[in-house]
Amino acid sequence: MSRTTPAPAVPRFVDEILDVLSNVLFPVVVFLVWAVATTIGTIVEQNQDPQTYYDTYPSAVANLILRLHLDTILHSAPYFTLIVLLLVSMTVCTFRRVIPKRFPKDRAVPIDHFGLHADVKLDDAADAARATREYLAARGFACRSQRIDGDDWLFGDKHRWARYGVLVAHLGFAVIATGVFLGWIAGFKGQLQIFDGETVSVPQQAGLSVHLTKFTAAFEPVQTPNGVFYQASKFESDVIVDEAGAATQASIIVNHPLTTAHHVYFYQASYGFGGQVAIAHDGRPVHLGGTGRLMPQDEILLPGTSREVEYLTLLGPSDPSQVPVGVPLPKTDEYAMWLIHDNVPTTDRPLLVPVGATVDLGDGYTLHALPPIAWSGLTYRDDPGEGFVGAGALILVAGFVMALFFVPVKVYARVRQEGRTAGIAIAATTTKGNAIYEDEFKRLISGLTRIAAPAAGTSGRTEEAYA
Repeated sequence: MSRTTPAPAVPRFVDEILDVLSNVLFPVVVFLVWAVATTIGTIVEQNQDPQTYYDTYPSAVANLILRLHLDTILHSAPYFTLIVLLLVSMTVCTFRRVIPKRFPKDRAVPIDHFGLHADVKLDDAADAARATREYLAARGFACRSQRIDGDDWLFGDKHRWARYGVLVAHLGFAVIATGVFLGWIAGFKGQLQIFDGETVSVPQQAGLSVHLTKFTAAFEPVQTPNGVFYQASKFESDVIVDEAGAATQASIIVNHPLTTAHHVYFYQASYGFGGQVAIAHDGRPVHLGGTGRLMPQDEILLPGTSREVEYLTLLGPSDPSQVPVGVPLPKTDEYAMWLIHDNVPTTDRPLLVPVGATVDLGDGYTLHALPPIAWSGLTYRDDPGEGFVGAGALILVAGFVMALFFVPVKVYARVRQEGRTAGIAIAATTTKGNAIYEDEFKRLISGLTRIAAPAAGTSGRTEEAYA
């Protein structure tokens, strides 16, 4: 008794996977998930310190961002898995669905199965195939001829190149994905805070450092119903960029980034002024430790006391944007700070200490205000895939234009000799349905009835049928 060997399961399993990947719904769902992830990554600033999210969002939202790893979503493995799935699905769809559908082969087909079809009777059968071909060519069709089962078949295409629109769009997305992947693998970005006269290295790029020679800012007064406030109109960083031993002097201005020789971009993002003070106890200097520069909310603890000084901000000509609306602009720079004793401010308003002035802090301590020091906030990035993303976007748009604004048409014409007459069965198909080409098809058939009329004046007869 013979035993039937079961068919291998692997080919069937592979075929089922290919069916899923080529199902239009699959890439649509993956694309929507990818779009949502991209939107979240655009809204939520990526790769920041956890405290930044708690400072920016309510605690519940910050917890959600950190626990779901939304702070690194654009550089996560799931994000790039979505891109790979899209590329694989588009590739499978292209070869299993798009190409067979958009590029039908030249072959004998049942004409009456098409939505747009017609039968034309010609009284003179002489050279009917040649005349039909010349007529179609005159209407803009590129024609090809075949002899199949004793009949002459004509296959014509108009705007055939527009059929590549979807493929071009797929190619554009693939190029964009390649650029994004390159940026993920080899790109980097970050922020630098550099004080006047300071040199800071870019941690992701060995041999790349930035020295801030000078920071300048310009402000314009803006009149409002509540008073005048000052708005920064321009801020500029004069820097020396050292890249692999090659130093370059340049200025980085808002909306005018600096591009280094190795394609690292530097943008002017923020600015500020750090406070500087000298503390003395009974006339002797007190070493404060740290950098000696004060940023907003920095505190100075006075040794041996329950007193502390909290630095707020700088007010004055150097940075008038910090002056509250309606408050006159001080003629000289002055620091706003709290003097705190036993965790309670000693005054109902912050102390205003002009630069160069000395104030008594109590318990033998004094504070002398030194000139402020400017700092510049620079963001930087290096994205080797940027060119691919730009080129891919152009290719994607070109593909959409080809697919949406042009109508590729293919006609099938069968010329059959019927004694002294000829019967022409003709059908047309487009990638956008029948309605868009129905009127043009009627005109095509109307002209076809006259192409082979003999000199004696006999006319062709036509019978049309539409789905």
